[in-house]
Amino acid sequence: MDDAFQLIRKHRGNGLLVDTNLLLLYLVGKTNPSRISNFKRTSRYKVEDFNLLGQIMAQFKTLITTPHVLTELSNLGDLQGEERLAFRSWFVHTVEQATEFCDESRVVVKDPSFDRLGLTDAAISALSRHSYLFLTDDLDLYLTLLKRGVDVVNFSYLQHLRFTL
Repeated sequence: MDDAFQLIRKHRGNGLLVDTNLLLLYLVGKTNPSRISNFKRTSRYKVEDFNLLGQIMAQFKTLITTPHVLTELSNLGDLQGEERLAFRSWFVHTVEQATEFCDESRVVVKDPSFDRLGLTDAAISALSRHSYLFLTDDLDLYLTLLKRGVDVVNFSYLQHLRFTL
């Protein structure tokens, strides 16, 4: 836990890259926290996880993302009616506040991690050349980033510790 806290302090001014699943949790929670447990793509999370994620994200000056993450996020947020409109509004707000880095897909598919991770996570992995903190609950992405010597925190680890800032 101390390591995670130290990494958060170290990177507050640099930025935080949050993977797609966690950003989806964040936006569904912003849309309607009670929806988290019964939306098919966030049902494994609890409102407490959303609150924890929000606390972590609030520590950072900049949210870092990629067009690949945003595209996947937009497609996975397939809520209906008023919730869809609220989700899209939070999506727009998030995009406007984030710093987006774009590596062309033809470059990303040449990254050694592409075969294992697919396009979106390989694009995240390709950003390991920057000094950001990476936050994920995807074990394969987490291990890939660790092997590259990247500062990465596994959100699942924080969930189990009942991490608080």
